[in-house]
Amino acid sequence: MNERRSEVRCLALLRRFVSLQGELVKAWLYFHPEALDPWAARRLPRHGEIFVRGERWHFHRQGVGVDFQGEDSRRVVDVHRALGTPGVFDAWRLMLYFESLNVSNVQLGAREFPTDDERMIEQWLRELESLGLVERERSDGKLWRLAPEN
Repeated sequence: MNERRSEVRCLALLRRFVSLQGELVKAWLYFHPEALDPWAARRLPRHGEIFVRGERWHFHRQGVGVDFQGEDSRRVVDVHRALGTPGVFDAWRLMLYFESLNVSNVQLGAREFPTDDERMIEQWLRELESLGLVERERSDGKLWRLAPEN
């Protein structure tokens, strides 16, 4: 029973992240639809603000990605080259998000995984994959997504 509860908590944490990331990307693309075109994206503003979930989010465009930080919550969502597929994530981006939430570890069954170590988050994701809760993104082995039934 306890193991099932920890799986549910893991899924809830990932769903919140994926949902928030999706809303931020959707809002940002609404104002900058050309962002998906690598050539046109060069002309986009590097800094700015959007409003999502009643909060002002500051964005900073870096390379082909955008990072967002909530003004009040201080939550950080760093979206990289997968702007067109906001349902995907990687261990590094989860590490930044967990840090902004002051989440120091995630638990799965009796195991705890420190969230300040990218390798441990990757191991946590592999464990979740073995349970059928997440899966690797086919186009890039470093990216993950929630399994379709989750």
